[in-house]
Amino acid sequence: MNKQVNPVLIGGFVLGAVALAIAGIMVFASGVFTPVLKNIIYFDGSINGLNIGAPVKLKGVTVGKVDDILVVFDAEGGRIMTPVIIEFEPQKFYNLEGREVATGHPTDTKRLIERGLRAQLQLQSLVTGQLFVEVNFRPETPIRLIAGENAVYPEIPSIPSPKEQIENTIDEVVATVRKIPLEETMHAILESIMTVERLLKSPEITSSLATMDHTLKDLQHLVHHLDEKIDPLSKDLQGTLGASRQLIQNVNGRVDPLSTEVQSALKATASAMQQARTTLATVDQATTPNASLDYALRDLSTAANSLRVLADFLQRHPDALLYGKTPEGN
Repeated sequence: MNKQVNPVLIGGFVLGAVALAIAGIMVFASGVFTPVLKNIIYFDGSINGLNIGAPVKLKGVTVGKVDDILVVFDAEGGRIMTPVIIEFEPQKFYNLEGREVATGHPTDTKRLIERGLRAQLQLQSLVTGQLFVEVNFRPETPIRLIAGENAVYPEIPSIPSPKEQIENTIDEVVATVRKIPLEETMHAILESIMTVERLLKSPEITSSLATMDHTLKDLQHLVHHLDEKIDPLSKDLQGTLGASRQLIQNVNGRVDPLSTEVQSALKATASAMQQARTTLATVDQATTPNASLDYALRDLSTAANSLRVLADFLQRHPDALLYGKTPEGN
């Protein structure tokens, strides 16, 4: 005898299988089994407004969320800290080739910190005052780690938020103002104001102001007078410039012919100098010791000397013309 199949049981089994399939798809789609990367951050100031589940952004892109916020008491330092644990979604990071970047190892975090990776609280909404965590590269800021190598998760150093920076600046200004002796400063200011008031009411200042008024009127009159003189002077100056321009043009027109004449005169002078040099060379040759003129002059000098000796001898011995020269030479 065959057992009859219960259709209700079969239908329930099919519906259960379909429900399990849908649930499995939803679980896998939610990323429950997707590995996450966790880091810990120690912020100095208050984290009021930061909630679990708040986004973690990198350059405006949500790359993770706040996983937990703890309260830690540092017995040695006597302080209470509120570390924030964040988790990154690895599937958000790709390289230029389109492959996922394998991060999360402490060595990777240390290398990124050395390149300037920092965490900072940012205001998510002005109305609600909610905060989110922004991670970015700020290599100009110092690396400040609280737990360091002993942290539960790789620690990312934090930097003050813009709100904290403003508050710190205000605190510094207030501290500086508190150091100023306000009462003495106000007393000195009042004294200065009273001194200035007495100075302004003094007769010397009144007289100086009256003199200054006259001086300004004289100055205005002088300026008006100069304005009247400037136009004719400008016209004369323009006429002078025109005449000078015409003179320069005339000089430029005469320079070329004059230059030609000067060059011709220089050539003639050079030719005359060459001719004079030739003549001087000829005279020099004529006045050399071997020249015939020199010999002729020397002979003529010798003959004149002989005539002078003969004339002197005849003057002393005139009878020599009749008897001739005696053997003794008389």
